[in-house]
Amino acid sequence: MTRHTDQQETAAPDPLAYRRSADYAAAAMIFLRENVLLGVPLQREHLKPRLLGHWGSCPGITLVYEALNALILERDTDVLLVTGPGHGAPAIHANLWLEGTHAHYDPALGRDASGLRELSRRYCTPDGFPSHLSPAVPGTIHEGGELGYALATAFGAALDAPDRLVACVVGDGEAETGPTAAAWGPSARASPPSAYAADCTRTTRSRSLQKHSR
Repeated sequence: MTRHTDQQETAAPDPLAYRRSADYAAAAMIFLRENVLLGVPLQREHLKPRLLGHWGSCPGITLVYEALNALILERDTDVLLVTGPGHGAPAIHANLWLEGTHAHYDPALGRDASGLRELSRRYCTPDGFPSHLSPAVPGTIHEGGELGYALATAFGAALDAPDRLVACVVGDGEAETGPTAAAWGPSARASPPSAYAADCTRTTRSRSLQKHSR
């Protein structure tokens, strides 16, 4: 989620068209090793022999990513996205490819058929990208999939730069882990005092109602 004016349009793309394109690119990375644009009827030999990546995680991540990019274009906001679902990495790669960030760092991953073909080839290969995010992926500070550390990483990024908007997608596998539960604590410092106090008031009132309803 970085800005490269030499690679990106200054106007926000159509949200639905953008998300459809990103979702398709993510699916191509997971499933296809050839014929990535389906120029000919799909054949068994076009499929990867081993499928890595959770397709179900990708559309939701892209929905968040696209909304945050729109915010960047509209308000020039400093934004960082931390994603917990490790096998949702194809969604991040798809968005980095569509917005031109991948091509900015590696011209072989240009926004054309050959670039998508190369991106699909590299995903989950020894000489390419792993199934999770990694330091080789632009903008990555958390690879995802560790079950519990996405929220703590996001709070750390927010505390490090108070003017930055940090969004966090918590993975389903880490939602009930101890590290995630403990990571809610920094909200006392990361949120405005009034908002935190209001949240505490609502929580106390809810617990009180639960107590008297028994």
